[in-house]
Amino acid sequence: MAKNRPYKILSRIIEIKPGEKNISLLLFFYFFLIMAPYYIIKPVRDAQYLIVKGSKELPIAYLLTALIMAFFVAVYSKLQIKVQRHVLIISSLIFFISTCFLSGLFFIKELPWMPLVFWIWANIFIIVLVTQFWILVNDIFNPREAKRLIGFFGSGGILGGVFGGLLTGFLGFNFPDSLLFIATGILIISVFIVNYIFIWQRKRISTEDRAEKKDDENKERAPKVGFKDCFDTVRRNYYLKLLAAVVTITFVVSTLIDWQYKSVIDIKIHANDMITFFGYFHAAMLVFPFFVQLLMTSSLIKRFGIRFAIMVYPLILLICSLGIAAYPILIFAVIIKGSDKSLSFSLNQSVRELLYIPISSEFKYKAKIFIDMFLNRFAKGIGALILLIFIFLNLKWQVRVQVVSAIIVVFILAWVFLNLKVSKEYTNTVKQKLEMKWKRADRLVAEKVDLNYTKLVFDTLESKNRSSVLYAMHLFDLIKQDKLTSEVKKLISYKSDEVRVSSLGALFEGGETSLGPETDDYISEEVLEKEVKEIMSLDVYQKVMEDYFEKVLVDESKEAETAKMEAAKAIGMMESHSPLAQKLEEFLRDESPEVSRYAIESAARLRKREHVPALIQKLHSPFTREDASAALEKYGSRVTGTLADYLGDSEEDIELRKGAASVLARIGTQEAADFLTWVLTEDKGDIDIELIDALDRIRSERPDVQFQEGIVMTKIAELIKKHFHILIDFYDSKLMEKKQKMSENLPKDLTVSLMNIFKLLGLIYPYEDINKAYQNIKTGTKESMAYAVELLDNTLQKEIKDVIFPLVEELSLEERVKRCRGLLKGFPIL
Repeated sequence: MAKNRPYKILSRIIEIKPGEKNISLLLFFYFFLIMAPYYIIKPVRDAQYLIVKGSKELPIAYLLTALIMAFFVAVYSKLQIKVQRHVLIISSLIFFISTCFLSGLFFIKELPWMPLVFWIWANIFIIVLVTQFWILVNDIFNPREAKRLIGFFGSGGILGGVFGGLLTGFLGFNFPDSLLFIATGILIISVFIVNYIFIWQRKRISTEDRAEKKDDENKERAPKVGFKDCFDTVRRNYYLKLLAAVVTITFVVSTLIDWQYKSVIDIKIHANDMITFFGYFHAAMLVFPFFVQLLMTSSLIKRFGIRFAIMVYPLILLICSLGIAAYPILIFAVIIKGSDKSLSFSLNQSVRELLYIPISSEFKYKAKIFIDMFLNRFAKGIGALILLIFIFLNLKWQVRVQVVSAIIVVFILAWVFLNLKVSKEYTNTVKQKLEMKWKRADRLVAEKVDLNYTKLVFDTLESKNRSSVLYAMHLFDLIKQDKLTSEVKKLISYKSDEVRVSSLGALFEGGETSLGPETDDYISEEVLEKEVKEIMSLDVYQKVMEDYFEKVLVDESKEAETAKMEAAKAIGMMESHSPLAQKLEEFLRDESPEVSRYAIESAARLRKREHVPALIQKLHSPFTREDASAALEKYGSRVTGTLADYLGDSEEDIELRKGAASVLARIGTQEAADFLTWVLTEDKGDIDIELIDALDRIRSERPDVQFQEGIVMTKIAELIKKHFHILIDFYDSKLMEKKQKMSENLPKDLTVSLMNIFKLLGLIYPYEDINKAYQNIKTGTKESMAYAVELLDNTLQKEIKDVIFPLVEELSLEERVKRCRGLLKGFPIL
């Protein structure tokens, strides 16, 4: 019971799942123990530099830091590849522990070069340790997990900043020389926390996974990787270039704001009070973001998405910059610096790290080294170059602050524009993590097989044993369509008992065979077709055939079936205005499925309007449904209205209505889609599955067809509510049946319902994106399921997300039902 207490406490604050408690707490304290010493080091750094050098020389510190950071990144990038991650992180901590202790000793001696060296060291300290922390987070979590938990362990860093700032403010006036030794002690504790994190990681990964990961690491270490490789990784990837541009502008703006703030402090605050002021200021400025990070960051990102969250930081800084441009006074300097600090270490840091997660590990770590380590400080160097201009201009400090504010506004506007592009490209990057698992069966078959050709060859083979007349007519069809290839001739020349299925393997692949006869002994297609038509149009032939048809139609014997088949097929070879074509109606009504098939084939060739009702009636029977559907499809838009009438008639046979929906899908025009959508809203739900599948087929084959969003959304809401009720009823029945376990599979109705919901979503959202998401949710790995939900999060409108996510997120049955009950009380999309 006691073991579950921390989980219960945490679950009240954040959305944490079983198994995540330990790693979340470890990361919380790891970040705390990095940021606490930094917020002791930072006030000491700032105060010592301003006292010894002054604010005018700040650009020099910024610029030197950028130059030295370039060299440092080149060295670190090689170490990152050659040294295992846990060894590198712990070694880095030991290095900074040692140098922090030595810095404390040097400050006591008041060496003149120490403030500048310490400034550069402090910047390297925070860049390396924070980058390592977030790389570790990227290793452990997928996007959905990170969104839920990033606010919690991110708040650990902010709380550490508050603790370090308050401690510095309290001790800074009386015991300034002890501060760096206290920071050293805190860093020593962090080594043990980091070690526990890697122990937890090793336990989680199975032996096979560990071996696979080791192979991957070896592959990554194989090439010689340096600063240029990190740069090239970013340069070649559009998304990474956008991230690099955003980070560059972010830190240019931050540098300019930092200079504004320190310029005012240098004038307004006495030297003896600077360490204490900086300590309390940093602590005070982190109290608010701590609560924002702990209680709001994750929920804000989940509720409004990355697209909104990424815009908050620059827009607030824009407002503050306009304020200090108008009134360059201490209060505005504190406000703009406070806003910058509050948001940069809470919301902005969390969002920026989330943007890295979809990037493959092959590129991610090189990119983070270049962007988060080098560009971070390189941007400050750019800011320094801008500020150096003002050192040589004889301007009042107030004027300098106002001009810099104007420059900041220009940079922020560019920042906002780039953020819009980054959020769009983030969604594209998530898409690339997902694969289509399958295509629609009808579409896949159509791509792989020439169905009409296949059917014709099979009919030719079958007719060879039934009737020489039928066989001859089928051969004529093959010649007419230029499909009597050498392979087909060889196939149909076999005796019936010699035909092998394997010989058909390469035959029906579209475009795979060479067409045309091998010799010149054949009559040309044009001559043969012309002669056949001339014979059939002769009055004497028409008279003979009319008498023959009359005789055949009245013959009910079994032997007459073949003759009827011959007659039905012969009509299709005649002109549509032939008097004999009128006899086709009677053949269509024949009870024999074989006769009907040939009659349907002829009706498809003639395409006479009076045959449509009889063809629609053939949708009743499973024996003739496919042939009737193919025939009606050839009529095209001429029959959509008639089909819609049958489809919308609730008194009509249900199988016929399902067949009509399928034919409208095959026709696939805008009018057909509109009819299907209209029936979907008016129908009682008897054929919802067929109607939705028909609409899905049109969407997959005809991207240009538009669907009425309002009607589709209403149907989606109806299906989701139905899904909720099925789930709740299933859960309630389980409570009554104690012998059955809660882990049993949900009813088939839930699977069908979810499939239909996603098919409808595909009508009004990008079709491929919705299908990728659905397929990976149903059959993907845990990681691909998380990316699928992330894709939905960045694709669907908020009202839809709120009701879809309880159906697709990884939740226990009890939690899923609980959310469904809550949503039913105030269904948001109705």
